[in-house]
Amino acid sequence: MTSVLPANSTPFEVALDEVDDARFEQLYPGADAIAGWRWVNPQSQLLPWLVWEYGLGALSPYVPNLYNLINEGLRWQRLRGTHAAMSMGLGFVGYAGEVIDPPVRRRAWADYQIELDRVRDAETDLPRIAGVAALSQPVRSLQRRGYHGWDVPAAETSWTRLGGAILGDDSGVRPDPPGPKWSFGRDHEAALTLSKAELTALGVWIPGGGAPVTWADLTVPWIDIVGTWADLDSDAARRATMAGALASRWAYVALYDDQGALIGARRCKACHAVAFGDTFEILGGTWGPSGTGARLYVEARTGWGDGTGQTAVSAAILFGAVPSDPTRPGQIWCGPGEITMPYAACAQHAVTIPLGDTVRDRVAVLIDFT
Repeated sequence: MTSVLPANSTPFEVALDEVDDARFEQLYPGADAIAGWRWVNPQSQLLPWLVWEYGLGALSPYVPNLYNLINEGLRWQRLRGTHAAMSMGLGFVGYAGEVIDPPVRRRAWADYQIELDRVRDAETDLPRIAGVAALSQPVRSLQRRGYHGWDVPAAETSWTRLGGAILGDDSGVRPDPPGPKWSFGRDHEAALTLSKAELTALGVWIPGGGAPVTWADLTVPWIDIVGTWADLDSDAARRATMAGALASRWAYVALYDDQGALIGARRCKACHAVAFGDTFEILGGTWGPSGTGARLYVEARTGWGDGTGQTAVSAAILFGAVPSDPTRPGQIWCGPGEITMPYAACAQHAVTIPLGDTVRDRVAVLIDFT
């Protein structure tokens, strides 16, 4: 065996090396076997001890397969404290995301955010995401927030536009204080056409087909008429009149469960007659409020915790609805028994919305008229 002693070895060290030379030749095959036994194909009984030896116990709740934990965990451990480790850690719990570091000018310059690749699959995933992030982050850092689909930042008056920010804080809620804040949003969009029966029930139906409109046909209040009496013979004007009549009423978006029972109704943040514009985006197109618009745009966004734990399978619009409690005329979310509906629900359509504490769901409908 070739000696590995340095050139400045003493005679005693050289002699000792030569005496044990034959023994080393006998031991080396066993040493090589031990390395292969540990690394190439370790036995299952050995895995918990290897996890302990390599210091991967803290990661074991997120990677239950011990073979994967050793293979991936050692790579993660060498990267720990970097963005690459964060990416690997999120992958362990089935997510991907980008770490957003705050500007160095901020006092909380080490409090980062994570923009996840999707809305969390379940509320129970959030502690796992936060846990693996805490293990992967630099020691001096702290996860402040995670989000996807609904990101409204706090305002910095000298750096950002006030119109696109929340003055006091970022959007989101903390389900497990003092853990990180979570802010998710989803979109549910539809384009629907109201039938003659629905419009008649709402009291806004105006006959079409080019026939002259008579006094008996007109159920829309004069204040809601768009254009002149003669204009009502045109299809665009009659549609615009019906759209304007509905836009003048309060509206709620109602969510129903698989039994058809009302989960709750959220007051609309937008209910406008629209034409082509750039205010609202839906189904790849843009629309803007218009007094002569021939379509109606309706939008509502649930609040944090509205209907938590329930799944909505259909949505509809409640025109003219008001809270049942007269002392709460501005009630935004109305549960069963808390809303008075003068007209039947219309524009009902299928959705799949698992409501939760950390997600705000946007329901937007572009309505056309028969």
